[in-house]
Parts: sequence; structure tokens; C-alpha cells
Amino acid sequence: MGFLSCNSKSSVSTSNPKKKKPRTKTNPIRQFRYEDLESATRGFSSDYLLGRGSHGTVYKAIMDGGKLVVAVKKAITTRAAVENTNSKDNNQPAENEIEILSRIQNPGFVNLLGYSLDSNERKLIVVEFMANGTLYDYLHSNWEPPDWGRRIRFALQIAEAVSALHSSDPPVIHRDIKSSNILIDENWNARLGDFGLALRGHVEDVRIRSTPPAGTLGYIDPGYVEPEDLSTKSDVFSFGILLLEILSARNAIDMNYSPPSIVDWAAPLIKKGEFDVIYDPRIGPPSDASVGRQLAILADRCVGPIAGKRPSMGDMVSCLRNVSKKFRSPIWSNFKDRIWKTGSTVDGTIESVEEMGNTVKYMSRNSLRNRKVSNVQSGVDSAEQ
Repeated sequence: MGFLSCNSKSSVSTSNPKKKKPRTKTNPIRQFRYEDLESATRGFSSDYLLGRGSHGTVYKAIMDGGKLVVAVKKAITTRAAVENTNSKDNNQPAENEIEILSRIQNPGFVNLLGYSLDSNERKLIVVEFMANGTLYDYLHSNWEPPDWGRRIRFALQIAEAVSALHSSDPPVIHRDIKSSNILIDENWNARLGDFGLALRGHVEDVRIRSTPPAGTLGYIDPGYVEPEDLSTKSDVFSFGILLLEILSARNAIDMNYSPPSIVDWAAPLIKKGEFDVIYDPRIGPPSDASVGRQLAILADRCVGPIAGKRPSMGDMVSCLRNVSKKFRSPIWSNFKDRIWKTGSTVDGTIESVEEMGNTVKYMSRNSLRNRKVSNVQSGVDSAEQ
């Protein structure tokens, strides 16, 4: 049995030696002329700028006489890069992305279309254009917030994409799963992007080749402090942070709140059963209260301190599929609150909530009346664009 049983009829084993991993294949990629990309972006003009990431800037380009719309990722040019144009480190994120995405493609990825070389032999990456921006912008902007149906679908689509990475042969560890690396395509599907920090290979090989721990503050697994700590469960932790962000629309790190960490804030509330406090106040709880509880419990298990006890991404896909089916099925409206009181505590009751085939105990209290949030001066940005 795996770490997580979604219901009595469906469970996912975290290890199945008889199951064959999907084969990866080398996909032909196109080498674009640098001059064509430069022309299509008007010299990489700010008018064509889509965003800035940790490794560079992204521009929109219309190619092939208007038949092809792409995103061009251009590395940041630093003084060190100018002085040492042959630096392997300077080109490593681009090399990673090309090396990985030229071998595996998936409908859940922002897939590689090709690359180009500038005058200093630095690589520019050309990927699919995503018409609706990042998940970070969608969750945190002042636009109309996504409803529960869309949030659940995003969570499932991201889980499927990360699971596809982990189950490829050899596996890939992304190392930088965060909302600003999730892109939304023209059909409002969530796609996993930015493979610049990803590592491809079996665990032993990856640990040997691994750089010092890398990722984004707030999403990076606190147990990942040495290269030998790296595993697919590092991605699971980051996904758990992302799921909490989807539920709450709160930044992974937000200095306007105390505690600033979304984990330190949400995990105690989940363990107490104070689920309503976690949901994005702009949309409130889902109509089926058990759906919200299950999502919160899943997130809490992903961010557990012991990596070996976290679910696999395969577990998460299975559970999120069940949550999605439950949310869409009208029959579940008659079973919103499957809660049985089992005893008393200092604050009244302990509730035993049957979620995903497991019995989990939470302290019950009126969380909305007792919510206390301390504001402190904002000093850092919580998510890098």
C-alpha cells in the first residue's frame, strides 16, 4: 500500500516493480536563426516582453509569416557573463531545458520548439506560447479570481505533469515548482514550465551531478540542504506549497502576515480542522465542504517534514482525480459533512473526519471568530516573476 489511500476502492502503490515506465524519445527541435528572433521581437523590445524569471526574460515572437506564435527565453546578461562568455554555469539553465525537453514532451508541459544562438554562442530557448499568463498572476491579481472548479482542475493538471516527469525513464526532478512557473494556455489548461533547474537521471546519478540546493524561497523543501537530500519528494513538497497557494491565494512567503510562511500558517489550522480559514476569502469554501477538506489534507501531507512519508505524485494524481469527480458529481451534494464526533477535548469536541479512506482526527472550533493575524511591514517579495 502507498502512503495515501483515496478511498476504499482505489489506492496507489508508491512502488510497483512490475509496472513498465513510459519510454522517452528524442524529439526533433528546430534551430531558429537569431536574426529572425531578433526581428520578430523588434530587437527584444519591452513591447514584446512577457515576463522576467530567475534566469532571464521572456518575449513573444510571431514567426513564419504569422503562422507560429512562440515565447523566446533570453538569458540575463550579467557583467560576469560578458567577461566569461564560455562559462558553463551561464548557459546551464538553457542546456538543462533543451536536454530535458528535447527528450520528453507532454501536453502538460510548456514544450520546447527549438533554440537559437546569439553572437556569444549563448542559447535562446523557443517554447510554446501560453496565451493566459502565469498561475501566479491569475491567483494574486485583482482580476476575477478562479472558481473552485478551475482551481481543482489546475491542481490535477499540474500533478499529472509532475508525475509524468517523475515516471519518465530516467526520471526528472524539476526543483522549481511554483505558481510563476505554471503557465495557462489558450484553453485555460495549466502547463508546467521552466526546466532550467531540472535534473534528469536516477536518484544516485542525480545526487552526484546535483548542484547545491536550488529552488525558490517558500517552495523549496527545508529538508533539502545537501545534494544527497534531493529526491522526487522534494518536488512533492513544492507541489504541496503550490496546492496551499491555490486553496488560499496567499503567497508562499508573505511578510504582511505572521507567520509569513504559508506552511507555518496553514498546517496548524488543518490539523485543528479549521479549514474555512484557509480558503481564498474572495470565493469562500466550496459548496461541498468535504472537497475543501480533502484538498487541504492532501496539501498538508505533501509538506510533511519527513520526506519518506510524503505521498508520491502518482498518489496525488489518483487522489485529485477522485476529488475532481466528487466535485463534479451532483450525488455528492447529499454527503457534504461526513463527520462523526468521537469524544471531547478541552475545547469541546474531537471530530473524526473520514477522508480518502483514512480516519484523521482534528480539533474542531469556530475558526473564523478566533482568527488572529498579525501584520508586519512588508520587506520582501514572496514570489519571483
